[in-house]
Amino acid sequence: MKRIRNFIFYYFREQPLAAALALLFVLPPIGILYMLTIGAIELYRVIKGTREIPFDMVTVLFSIIFLSTIGAAIQQQQWSYLSVSLGIVGYYGVYLFSMNQRKFTQLQHFSWVIILGGVYQFLFGTVSMLLFQTGWSNELFGYLTGSELLGFLSHKRLYGSAYNPNYSAFLLVFAMGFLLAELLKTMKAKVYKKVALYCILLVFIVVGVIDTGSRSGFGVMLFLFGIFLFRLSWKLTLLTASFALANGFWLYHFIPRSYDILKNLETRIFIWKNSIALIKEYPSFGLTPLGFPTEYLIQTGHHAAHAHNIFLAFFTDFGILAGVVFIAITIIVMYQFLKLLKYNHSKSIFDWFLFSLPILGLTGILDFPLSSPQIALPVIILVSKWQQYTIRANHSIKSRQTALLENK
Repeated sequence: MKRIRNFIFYYFREQPLAAALALLFVLPPIGILYMLTIGAIELYRVIKGTREIPFDMVTVLFSIIFLSTIGAAIQQQQWSYLSVSLGIVGYYGVYLFSMNQRKFTQLQHFSWVIILGGVYQFLFGTVSMLLFQTGWSNELFGYLTGSELLGFLSHKRLYGSAYNPNYSAFLLVFAMGFLLAELLKTMKAKVYKKVALYCILLVFIVVGVIDTGSRSGFGVMLFLFGIFLFRLSWKLTLLTASFALANGFWLYHFIPRSYDILKNLETRIFIWKNSIALIKEYPSFGLTPLGFPTEYLIQTGHHAAHAHNIFLAFFTDFGILAGVVFIAITIIVMYQFLKLLKYNHSKSIFDWFLFSLPILGLTGILDFPLSSPQIALPVIILVSKWQQYTIRANHSIKSRQTALLENK
């Protein structure tokens, strides 16, 4: 018992972000509060002058979002919107803290916490559903552990510790991305005991994604398997793709809730059209995540928590300028991806990002996963590590190119 206690204290001291991430999965409210506290302490260090603020595209986006929320609060006389401003400050503090943790071993800790967190999503979610079926429930326990279902009436879909099946699906495919990167590395190294272990963990996560009933999660899962096969063997990828195309109608029935795909798409299009109308009405500062549901209900008579598209959500919540900057950042990241995919020779680290960063964009086509702090905070950490990685990788590429020119 003493060893376990010492290990926990050591982990919180040496790997605070990884420890906070673990809490995000097990006790979400405490994990969110702990991580925002880390961010607040980091911002205090910035004010004292012991930390510097990086002038990068992410800092610009955070600044615009922060000012937009204040502008929206003043414009609409809704002072509760300022709580969103405080949240943005906390998020940015987490970004700064992660940027100042420069050891790449921390990314490995991060990835394994996410992987084990995904397995936990499945196991805990399965147990929670069984308990609910027996009639046992406790609201306090549910809110504390993330097992209280929010925004849905049916308990038939797995939602783990994420309060919501769609959020749980994101965390599961996020875990799957990192696990596939680790599996690829061990397969190439021919460490077969680890390969067997990782395959067992992968089964848990795949079953979890299917049990969430998330169609976007299912689609992203197939996309990740496609990347995995491509990194393993392009011939195997071609063979698998040919089989999938030849049996498309048969495979269609494996998609979760395939019976109402068209109806769901109509609902999404309806939300998108009305979201665009709200952008036109509130172009300068947006509505903030707090104001969108209320204004959407007033305008349409229907409920919608957000715009159900990551790009539209930035426009509706934070205004046109924030939306344009977010799109610009997305384009820059895509360019960086293609550049590093071509020139980078350190594939093991790059694979962590290759299997994880695209998940945000893909799930964001039909949803807005960043509306959950339980998702937004890990994504912010991942983005900070990507920023660090691109700086190092670009420096390495330039050094190699300079060396080649000198040798000519």
